[in-house]
Amino acid sequence: MADTEQTTLPDDVKQEIATVAKDITYLAFQGILRTHDDTLLTRGGGKTYRIYDELERDCHAYGVLNKRKLAVIARPWQVDPFSDAPLDKRAADVVRAQLSNMGVPTVDNPGDQVVMATNFDVACYNLLDALNKGFAVGEIMWDVDGGEIVAREIRPRDQRRFNFDTDYKIRLKTWSQLVPGEPVPPRKFIVHSFGAKDGSPYGVGLGSKIFWSVFFKRTGITFWLTLLDKFGTPTAVGTYPSGSGPEEQKTLLAALGAIAQDAGVVIPQGMEITLLEATRGGQAGYENFCRYLDEEMTFAVLGEAPQTRGSGGAQASAALSREVLRMEIVQADADLLSATLNATLSPWITFYNVPGARAPKIWRQVKEDEDLLQRSTRDKNLFSLGYRPTLAQIQETYGGEWEIVPLVVPGVGGGPGAAGAGQMDGDVPADFAESLRTAFIDQITLDQGADKLPPAQLQAQMETALKPVLDLIAKSADYAEISQKLAETFPHMDTGELEQKLARAMFVADVWGRLHGNDAS
Repeated sequence: MADTEQTTLPDDVKQEIATVAKDITYLAFQGILRTHDDTLLTRGGGKTYRIYDELERDCHAYGVLNKRKLAVIARPWQVDPFSDAPLDKRAADVVRAQLSNMGVPTVDNPGDQVVMATNFDVACYNLLDALNKGFAVGEIMWDVDGGEIVAREIRPRDQRRFNFDTDYKIRLKTWSQLVPGEPVPPRKFIVHSFGAKDGSPYGVGLGSKIFWSVFFKRTGITFWLTLLDKFGTPTAVGTYPSGSGPEEQKTLLAALGAIAQDAGVVIPQGMEITLLEATRGGQAGYENFCRYLDEEMTFAVLGEAPQTRGSGGAQASAALSREVLRMEIVQADADLLSATLNATLSPWITFYNVPGARAPKIWRQVKEDEDLLQRSTRDKNLFSLGYRPTLAQIQETYGGEWEIVPLVVPGVGGGPGAAGAGQMDGDVPADFAESLRTAFIDQITLDQGADKLPPAQLQAQMETALKPVLDLIAKSADYAEISQKLAETFPHMDTGELEQKLARAMFVADVWGRLHGNDAS
């Protein structure tokens, strides 16, 4: 055991050593950090983050980016208390209520216009713009509702309006102070960052990865359109006889222009017009080139592009692999967003409304719902191997309320057959429900047989049968003497009545087993 001396740390261990001020990889200008996004630095120019907005003008880039964001928003969110302490539970209730009420129309005064607040899912969608640009900013619009301070709305803000100083604090650019920018109040702005390897709040978004794919795709489409224009319509060629004067040449040129405008032409005798057809076919590789760039964007954003090669089991296996990877990406995005909210919004609402409480956890349930049909088939197969779930597990898996089917067994009481029915809830096959009933039927029979023997009567019979043994133990001096006298006492134990009851129960069990075995065969 270690002694109880107080554990301490040296000051130089507790302090940050590799600070931004000591970073030799770049210089901070007037105390402002600079982004490490090389694409933004080399291609942004005066547009800065607008170049990433322009990426989403490409249909494919917009589709894959939006798919990744919507996959997170589609998952249900929930708020869990930090602990079971009453104060922590109250904080969770307050945070949950405020997030649920974002989007509810509010009126400050009876004569004021109704203001629609942005709901929580939309606020999360806007914060996920960090996937494209590296970081996203949301401004919380606080309000007072009775005795509660409410986060009424979270408004998205343009990334170009903000700087970050060497303490990683956000600063607002204004006309009066572009650099370093004005400081902002605490608990006002949420910053969600993505992709930075050095912890920079600017992050490095996916837009930096797909920028060149979109750029080359646009260039390729431009050349593709030129190709289609050149080879899609044949070129008209006019031939005039030797010695033709300028007037005859102008007449021929006008005829060629009329052909280009899909008009009928008339030419003098001796002149000839032919159409020059393209001598090469196909798409000259432009279509394949653009599709390749689309696949590169899909790889960068979704992790893996669909593969068209293969068939049957190989194709199904690839689809399953893509689905697993997709769920992992959705889980990661949801976890990162929840981490941001749990470091900002949740503790801020708690601070204002439930002082002293520990902030609850906001998170999204990403796990897909289990296929109950497949689960029931698996459980049925396990039954055939001699295993069965508990009643509590059945209720947890399939929902609803369940009960064991009561049976009336001949020889124990009542008539033949079974009575009652279990209550089934959800999409559970009928054959699985029957398997549940038959899986418990032997145990039910024995339990009902035991119920017919009154507990008081069994207790009296057991006391009578064991009285010699109990007397022997009380009169013996040690374990050796007990062991020696047990063999002498056993033949004199009165077990007749107890044997009769047990024999009757065993008879009923044997008959039921034979009947049940015949039915199974």
